[in-house]
Amino acid sequence: MDFRLKVFATAAQTLNFSITAQMLGISQPAVSQHIKLLEDKYKVELFARRGNKYTLTYAGEVLLQKALKILELHNEMEQEGELLSHIINGTFIIGIPKAIYYGIFPDFAADYCRLSPTSNIHHKILDIADIEKAVEATEVNIGVKGGANEDAAEHFFTDTLLTVSHAGVKEDMYYDISEVKAIMYEGDGETTAEILTSMAAAGLSSNSLKISATMPDPVATIRFLIEYSKGVSVATEPMVAFLWKSQIARLLEKNILKTIHLTELEAIPAIRRHYAVCWKKGSNLGGFSAFARGWAKNRKLR
Repeated sequence: MDFRLKVFATAAQTLNFSITAQMLGISQPAVSQHIKLLEDKYKVELFARRGNKYTLTYAGEVLLQKALKILELHNEMEQEGELLSHIINGTFIIGIPKAIYYGIFPDFAADYCRLSPTSNIHHKILDIADIEKAVEATEVNIGVKGGANEDAAEHFFTDTLLTVSHAGVKEDMYYDISEVKAIMYEGDGETTAEILTSMAAAGLSSNSLKISATMPDPVATIRFLIEYSKGVSVATEPMVAFLWKSQIARLLEKNILKTIHLTELEAIPAIRRHYAVCWKKGSNLGGFSAFARGWAKNRKLR
């Protein structure tokens, strides 16, 4: 059935049964037969013929949308099947940047181990600049490096730095940096450097931020924000934090935290990091990269 739907979808795109046959490597009568079988099954006319030209009927337009969804799901199933067939068993040490360790890594490792119950995944938290060195020195078997090319085959996912506060802040309000209190976390110096670099690009100094607290990691920062919100009924002076989307995606979905706008930073391009999986040349760990990409896509991180 999936091939028949592919014939229908291709014919709907080309509106030419001869070209459809050439694209799919089958005969023109076979194209016509597949279309007729679909029409008989659903008791509708999919194409109207006017002279030598075909057009989609209304029924054809409606069913085409469903066919495309089915074909997309089928393609995803094929990709997942290919992914599962390349799962590698064993014990791995993964080098993880601090920024994503507190976001995606625990779930990422747990899901891999569910697919491969005989695997054991250990980790080593490293600065982004040290990831590839650690892989080459075999300190870790696999690394998740930052600064990758978004279009590269090993691209894992793209993270975005957000300005967030608790969900009780006023809707659709813009705040000046001088009006807010900020929380920073000391565990990821690269993130702090990127924040300050972006501020400098906007003509702002680090003194523009009222640092109310410095937390050891993003988890402590998030807890502080949530606890702070319990004592604030109307946020005229919100507490904000700069956090990576991967760290707080679920909290944003549940409306526990929300993104807010700081007027001085509106003109600055979003701060993004592209991550990729890397491994030492000659090793057989390329399948892990395929797993990582599929996992990120399922988590809607890609």
